Parts: sequence; structure tokens; C-alpha cells
Amino acid sequence: MEYYCVPARSHGNVMLDRPCPIANHVCPSRSDREVNIKQLKTLLAVVEMRSFAAAGDKIGLSHSAVSLQIKAMEDELGVLLFDRIKRPPVPTARGRALADHARKTLVLFDASAAVAKGELVRSNITIGAVPTVLASFLPASLKRLQTQFPELQIDVCSGGSATLTADLVDGGLDIAVCTRPVNPVPGLDWHPVATEPFAVVAPVDAEGDSYQALLRNHPFIWFNRKSWAGRKIEEQLTQQKIVVNATMEIDSLEAISNLVGEGLGVSIVPVCKGQRLFSEQVRTVPFGSPVFSREVGAFTNTDGRSDLVIDVFVEALQTL
Repeated sequence: MEYYCVPARSHGNVMLDRPCPIANHVCPSRSDREVNIKQLKTLLAVVEMRSFAAAGDKIGLSHSAVSLQIKAMEDELGVLLFDRIKRPPVPTARGRALADHARKTLVLFDASAAVAKGELVRSNITIGAVPTVLASFLPASLKRLQTQFPELQIDVCSGGSATLTADLVDGGLDIAVCTRPVNPVPGLDWHPVATEPFAVVAPVDAEGDSYQALLRNHPFIWFNRKSWAGRKIEEQLTQQKIVVNATMEIDSLEAISNLVGEGLGVSIVPVCKGQRLFSEQVRTVPFGSPVFSREVGAFTNTDGRSDLVIDVFVEALQTL
């Protein structure tokens, strides 16, 4: 059985609502532990107006109603909020501290509807992006976002497209910049950013003019097959009946470019929007006929509301 105590309303003593198992122990009832928004508004009005009567006029309550609300808060919290010996009553140190807290709480409370409707600019955003996007066009988009919202806290994390999409669905991200999957993802909106062609990258002096010859006659470096893009590359090779001599599997375009530049093999990689050109030690040949490509873009939640920060970020992704 749960035990608790309630204040007696007829006098200053405390009577047990249920027998308390701790000798001489007095604890507030569950119902008397909560301070509500109306009480916080009343407290703040009294502190700001420096008068119970003036506070009542401001919030539309009688002097006695204001006094009862303040007394109820004191009973519930077990502290004295006003020194009633003085006239008019003045807030105690705890009363002033609670009023300061109430002021901040009420600002947040009053903004709740605006936040839900997307009418208030958010204070932070969490962005997920695949490594190829992080190394290409994402930095310029982040710069524009930071310039427009200098107080915005921006958190960025990296991962595979499937992982980022799942995190977005679960609420861990606000937006995911990734490769478009074959099938739509329920509950998410897709915003296209770029169509990126794939190319075979080979050492500048590698023998072979066609992409087929380069792939068949040189060691092959896989682009991470756990990613959507990597799996599509593998599917394309299978469909074209091209058998490669795989020696490594890497998830970094920069690392693949460096390995190829050192003559350690060839690879197939996306040519990313905004990406710097490959080094002089590497040459590229379009992969596929027609050229195989992928669509890169951003997933956002489908919730029927506008979000200014996300809208600005998506526009930056699409225009830079």
C-alpha cells in the first residue's frame, strides 16, 4: 500500500490521509505536489505588480482568489513564497526564485502552439548525411544555414543511407541526406538534390580504353557494398556479366582515389555534386551505357507542417 499525507484545510496542522509507516513523518499528498500553469501566472503577476489586488486586476481574479492560489502553492510546495508581515506582502527569496523560473516556463509554454505549427524557428537541428555528401556539397549548405540562423545549434552525424533513414523515422534526426532507395519510405518526403553519375576510376597509365576492359583486367576495389550505392554497383556488374578481381572494400571516396592513384587497382564510384576533381594520377571513364547514376537528396518527415529551418536547408542543398 502507498502512504501519503495531506494538509488539513481547517488548521495549520497536518492530518494523515492514510497511516504513514514512518514515525512523525509528514509528506505532501500526490495531488498536492503539482504546481500548475495558472498558479505560476498568478505568482508572476503578484511579483510583477507588487500587490495581490493589482495582480488580480491584471489576470481577472479577485483579491481573495489570488490569495488562495498563492496559499495553495505554499501548501503544496511546503515553502513560504511571500512575507505577509509586511504590507503589502513581499516575495521571499524562494518566491523570487520561483517567479524567475515561472517567467521562463511561461515563455516556453506560450510558444508551444507556435512550435507545433512551425511558426517559431527551432533552436537546433540534427542532420544525418552519408560520407560522400559530407565530403562534397554538404559543407556549403551548412554554411548558408549557419549564416541565416547564427544562433542555431547544428549537429551533424554520418552513416549509411539505410541507417540514417531509420534514425529519421525513429525521431533521432530532423533530416537525412542520402541516396534515394528503390522503394518509397512510408512517412517520409523525398527532396531531390542531384543526379550523380558513376565512373570507373583507374590509374592514369592503366591499360584499357573501355570501362569493361579496365574492370576485367585490373584488381578491383569495392565501394562499400553495405551502402545502397555499393549494392547497386554490385547489381550492375552482375547484370552486365562483368567479373571483377576484388582485392579491397572501402567506404571512403578519398581513400579509394588515393589507392587508385598509387596503382593498386580500379574502382567504381559516384561523381558527387560539388566534389573536387580527382588527382592527376587518376583518370575516369563513365560506367555503363547509358551511364549508370544515382539520385541523392534529402528525406524529411511527412507531418503536414512547415519548418522554416528545414525549408531553408533543403533549398540550400538544391541550389548550391
